Amino acid sequence: MLTPAEKIKNYMQQAPAFAQPICFKLREIILKAVPDIQESWKWSAPIYEKNGLICGIAAFKQHVNLSFFLGAYLKDSANILIGESSRNMRTIKFRDVSEINASIMANYIQEAAILNQSSLDRSSKTIEIPADLEQALHQHPVALAIFEKLAFTHRKEYVRWLEEAKKPETRQRRLEKAIERIAAGKKYS
Repeated sequence: MLTPAEKIKNYMQQAPAFAQPICFKLREIILKAVPDIQESWKWSAPIYEKNGLICGIAAFKQHVNLSFFLGAYLKDSANILIGESSRNMRTIKFRDVSEINASIMANYIQEAAILNQSSLDRSSKTIEIPADLEQALHQHPVALAIFEKLAFTHRKEYVRWLEEAKKPETRQRRLEKAIERIAAGKKYS
């Protein structure tokens, strides 16, 4: 069985010819930018982690992506991140190794590592439950008990979904649906 480093090396060597130097250069920058970063193999691609997912490299037919898992929270001082349609993920596309600015890439990678650390430093995860959801939960003790046992992320997703409703009638429908799903023990999906 191959180690993650061996899988990554094979992946980069089997990438299209133009992509190989890009992949190896990005890997070198990532490993130097955050010396204690962990290199892993997930989703059939090289992934880099420290206190959570930081970034990943993916080679395609005509470009290579360097994707930041929490890229939406990076400062993007060079204005090079794309992917506004994704909630958190942001990507930089490379078509030639000459497009890589090692200094800028190192800064982005270091910022992403710091971002992961700062999100870990939050002592408790709290979410503000909207008044209408809280009232509805208290009227349905079974749903309330299940909701309180849900993981933070599932509770947050229910709240986010409810708050994204633009019309009062949409919000009311979502509230009713949420209570029904929670009472049935269903996580937000």
